[in-house]
Amino acid sequence: MNLKKYWKKTTVLALIGSPIIVSIGLIGSLVSLQIIATVNITGEHSSLLNFLLLVFPPLILLAVVWFFYAKRTSLPDSAFQVFLPIIVVFSYYMLVWILVFGLSDYHFNGWLFSSVYGIATMPYLAMNFLFAFGGDYNPFPLLQVAITLITVIAILISCVVNKKHIKFEKNVFAYVVLFVLLSSIAAFQYFDRTSKVLTGDHKIERVSDEVNLNDYRPFREKNKLVKLTDVPTVSIGDSYPKLDGATAAYPVYGAMAQALYKGLDSKTIGNYVQCSKTNEAYERLINSEIDVFFGAQPSKQQLEMAKSKGVEFVLTPIAREAFVFFVNKDNPVSSLTIEQIQNIYQKKITNWNELGGKNEKIMPFQRPENSGSQTIMLAKVMSGNELPPPLWEEYAAGMGGVISKVATYRNYSSAIGYSFRFFATGMKSNENIKLLAINGTAPTIENIQNDSYLFTIDVYAVTTQFSTGNTKKLIDWILSDQGQNFIAECGYVRQK
Repeated sequence: MNLKKYWKKTTVLALIGSPIIVSIGLIGSLVSLQIIATVNITGEHSSLLNFLLLVFPPLILLAVVWFFYAKRTSLPDSAFQVFLPIIVVFSYYMLVWILVFGLSDYHFNGWLFSSVYGIATMPYLAMNFLFAFGGDYNPFPLLQVAITLITVIAILISCVVNKKHIKFEKNVFAYVVLFVLLSSIAAFQYFDRTSKVLTGDHKIERVSDEVNLNDYRPFREKNKLVKLTDVPTVSIGDSYPKLDGATAAYPVYGAMAQALYKGLDSKTIGNYVQCSKTNEAYERLINSEIDVFFGAQPSKQQLEMAKSKGVEFVLTPIAREAFVFFVNKDNPVSSLTIEQIQNIYQKKITNWNELGGKNEKIMPFQRPENSGSQTIMLAKVMSGNELPPPLWEEYAAGMGGVISKVATYRNYSSAIGYSFRFFATGMKSNENIKLLAINGTAPTIENIQNDSYLFTIDVYAVTTQFSTGNTKKLIDWILSDQGQNFIAECGYVRQK
């Protein structure tokens, strides 16, 4: 027989044919499932039956193709030569997966997956689209294992049925070792990823920073803003300062605008008061799109961005606030020291039983880079020490894309997260979490006022060196007795 011709034909079938065959089988399975779902004939056993209908047709089709291929093809006498193209193709796809998956830090939304992986696994175009549509490529290495095993088994069965004899020598064991090695590496990557990325779990409550901003839109009927009961000592009827800031500060500066800005309504106020959140709002301040930012101090990156554009921030403390840590209400731990928090987030303490709690692995949640809470976490709590990569979550986006972001806090019994007191107890109050004391001191208003709570911080009105006119007028009012009293009524602690 022509050995090179066999290797070439078999390699092409394994590299291109098998992916196409499995894809066709899978598409057929999906169509069948859709028909079954329409007529609802699976009954109470639908989950198991759906799984069987999805998985088995593609694999059976693949097995049939390889069975007849082995029957009609002149096979080498040596098993080592028979299965060489199969193991080469398996190794190729697995190495592509292992390298791309590892170099992308287990993210599915980077350029490595969209370009390198996509091109290198082009025969799996249909399968990859389904993976992307579901937001999860993890089945790919398992698919390779299944395809390879089915292929080998089909060839062996064909040899037995058609009485073709191939010799198994010791060198075939090298294939087994390579198969197990690559499969083990892929399995390790999968389980390592599960400790860093969270999948959808709708049974676990989330505590996110997502709020309905319309509830705090100035001049909107039945909004949640605090109303100024006194006649304002200042009013602004033109050249309105443009305001933006952190989500947690929106109820405050939104209420200020509602109290002081004259001649505007719920529609026109959007030209002057917005809530773009910390990172984008700072960018808008740097680009002179707004006049005042309300929220936490700028991050190192935001300061560098401002400097690069010749902008100098002017930070005016307007209120006092607490940076708080919270856990599930059933967590027996009620107080931590700053050293313990640092050790938790640097993964030096990994189990709650080291802190007098339950025997559970700690899940430390972080916040997105350059957000107000993440900036305070780095500056105030970690004191310049680096944080390890945060937990993240990925989910399917439109048109087969995958979105990856820092994971939102999920109220697992072993979770710990952080935010601002006003946000955690006011805007997004939640009876299923509890705030932790730090060094035995709780983040109460009294402890914020007397500065005994360790993570007491300033809330700023941040302007630039270019501020004039009504912007200064607004800042002066905020620092006045009426302004400070109003801030307290809104839920923050007076600055003075």
